[in-house]
Amino acid sequence: MTTSFRYRHKHLTLCLAVCSLCLSTGCATIRAARDIQKGKNPPPGERLLQAGEVGLSSNTVLTLESALQIPLTYHPQIVQAQQALAAATARVYQARAAYWPQIGGSAGASLSTANSQGQPGSHSTHNSFSGSVGLDLLVYDFGKTPAIVRQVYAGLIAATENLRATRSDVAFTTRIAYFNLGKAIELERVAIDDVRQNQIHLDQVKAFLDVGRRTRYDLTKSEVDLGNSKLNLIKAGNDVSTARATLNRSLGLAEDPGYQLRPNLSEVFPLSPADRLMAHARQIHPGLKSLQAQERAASASVDEAIANLYPDLGLQAKYGLTGSRFPLIWNWSAGLQSSLQLFTGGRQVWRINEVVTQLRSARAKTVEREQMIYEDIQTTLSQLDSSQQRLALTDLITRQALESLNLISERYRLGAASAVDVTDAQVAVTGARAEQVKAKFDYQAAIAQIKHACGEE
Repeated sequence: MTTSFRYRHKHLTLCLAVCSLCLSTGCATIRAARDIQKGKNPPPGERLLQAGEVGLSSNTVLTLESALQIPLTYHPQIVQAQQALAAATARVYQARAAYWPQIGGSAGASLSTANSQGQPGSHSTHNSFSGSVGLDLLVYDFGKTPAIVRQVYAGLIAATENLRATRSDVAFTTRIAYFNLGKAIELERVAIDDVRQNQIHLDQVKAFLDVGRRTRYDLTKSEVDLGNSKLNLIKAGNDVSTARATLNRSLGLAEDPGYQLRPNLSEVFPLSPADRLMAHARQIHPGLKSLQAQERAASASVDEAIANLYPDLGLQAKYGLTGSRFPLIWNWSAGLQSSLQLFTGGRQVWRINEVVTQLRSARAKTVEREQMIYEDIQTTLSQLDSSQQRLALTDLITRQALESLNLISERYRLGAASAVDVTDAQVAVTGARAEQVKAKFDYQAAIAQIKHACGEE
């Protein structure tokens, strides 16, 4: 075996090894893709989450922290955003592949006759065998490929921020649903207590009626009041069912495991100037960060469009074996190649104009989003301030209403007040307690809104 043949044999073996490695990697990717395509063992989010998988049952006491962990891990919207990020990552690797040599191979075998005009026909055949390995490598393209890579990198950043935005939205929706359910449960308890108080009052009126200290009107009035409180209780129960269904949907469930809530209403958010919160939002808001990434992608598109006006320079190399019998004859070739479109009817110039408009539009979207964020911050600050004031006032009103009910109840027992007075006092207490419950939960919801407006998860 000659030295040149051994040299060629080593290089051919190396090429075959590289091709085998690429094929094995591709086969693993194909197998994984087929498994996903067939739906083998899909994770929660790609299928319905079961309550038992996250430990939810009728014996579970669900805190806000544990409630947030469930959708942030399994919610379908989170899964979609995660897959969008994975797709953006794949696009980055696809774009960066242009920096690497592109290697291809071919092989062929043929059997043919060689008859020609003026010669007798013959069935004699000739064999032909060929095989080759080719390489293409980009040398320089005036920044077109780097511009494409910058675009997909910006897309990756945008997808990352979109995932953060989705997490923020899901967390906010879950918080609001959690507080709404807690509020509905507390209002149902107020309604239950109102029914109980009206029942006690009705029993008291019946006892007074038996001894002649009250009229038939007092009895009828008490029965009507009890009926109205029972109607309010039915409505409160329906509100609980609706709020529970909303929270289950926010958790990513399609069932009701019957968990109990343990809301923490002790969080306090100090009021801050809108400009200070806006500066904080500019640093962390995922929606704003995503638009800024899209603006950078549009800027890179301008670079790509301009680079298309210039030629590409690439290296091409090929090693091949051909012949009609073995051993085949080898040959190789290598060279530089450049291509340039001289006239395209103005298409490339108009493409530059198009991407410039896209860049300017992206900048305008960023400005508009900043305006929307500032408006949201101002609105939620007003709601937070209002909630704080309501919280203080409802505590005072509830205490006063209870004191008034106690006084009027005692006067009614002594015959110095009417049934209407007692009813009005009881209604005032029920309304004050209901407003107190709403104020407590609305304050926590306002804190969630201001955090969401600033872009916090």
